[in-house]
Amino acid sequence: MTKALLSREQKLILEECLNRELQKKQKRFKKKRLSHYNNQKLKAVFEKYPVEFSPVLYEIPFKCYFSFYLFLILKSQVKFMDWLDCPEYYRLGISQDLNINQIFRETKVCRNIIRRAFRELVKFGMIEITDYVKPYHKSCRSILVYNDYYIHSYSKEEGRVIFSTDIKFNFYNKKPKNN
Repeated sequence: MTKALLSREQKLILEECLNRELQKKQKRFKKKRLSHYNNQKLKAVFEKYPVEFSPVLYEIPFKCYFSFYLFLILKSQVKFMDWLDCPEYYRLGISQDLNINQIFRETKVCRNIIRRAFRELVKFGMIEITDYVKPYHKSCRSILVYNDYYIHSYSKEEGRVIFSTDIKFNFYNKKPKNN
C-alpha cells in the first residue's frame, strides 16, 4: 500500500470538505427527536455528566438513541492507572465496572434501552468487555472504554469504528493534531 502525498492546498480542501460533512451530521443530530436538544430527560443526562467529547461521535450511525449518552456516562467514569514516576501523559484508562441498574436509577432510562445501547457500543468497538478483571459485584460487567479522540471514522463495511492508533485507551489528552 502506498501513501499519497498531499500538497498544502489539497490538505486544506480536504479538511474543509470533512468539516462541512461533520457540520451536516451535527445538524442532522440536532434535529433528532430523541437528542439532548429536543428531549428534557436526555438534556438532564447530558448536563449531569459534563465530559469533553470528540465531534466524530456525531458521525457514528447509532441505532439506539441512548448509545451516545451511555458512552458519555462511561467516559465520565473512566478510572486511570497512575504511574508514580512518569509524566502525566502516560495515564492509561483501566477496566471499570458497568452497572445497568445504577445507570437506570441515575438516568431513569429503561434498562432494556441501556442494555441495547451497551450491546451497540460493544458491536461498534467503542467499549470492550474485559474478562481479565473480575467485577466488583455480580450484577456488574467489567469493561474498558476507548478514547473517542482516536476514532478515525465509522466503517460501514466492517460495521464498527476505525481507530487511528493501536493504543485506543490512553485518556491523557485529545488526539494530537498532525501538522
